Amino acid sequence: MALRRWKERSGFVAWLQAGSGIYLALFLLFHVSAVLFGRTALKLDTNFYYAAAGFVRMPYALFFAPYYFLAVHALFMHLGCAAYWQVKTRSPMVRRLAMGIPAGVGLVVALLIDLALAGMLHPLDIPAKYLTIYQ
Repeated sequence: MALRRWKERSGFVAWLQAGSGIYLALFLLFHVSAVLFGRTALKLDTNFYYAAAGFVRMPYALFFAPYYFLAVHALFMHLGCAAYWQVKTRSPMVRRLAMGIPAGVGLVVALLIDLALAGMLHPLDIPAKYLTIYQ
């Protein structure tokens, strides 16, 4: 969808929606591939520990923290852009709220997910079989 209307796109919201959609599509492609690889090749249960293992090993945390954060935030931004188009004929304040509320919620949710995966919200004892992936 983003490529089909690439040259017709104009305005910040249109580009933000396209960018967040492209990031989400790439995230889902890589994420599903990693989960399938973990299940089939590594014979691991791809649960919370599978995701968290990358957060506690350096330098992998430098990749996984923004990878998950941006994916969650992109989802909320994409939804905010859709809400913006639904209220496009309303006042500027309503349009800003339609994008701003999902964007703000997305920042909080993304931060909480990253902190949880990094073990900063609760004690995290990742089984060794998950940590050996990153040695």
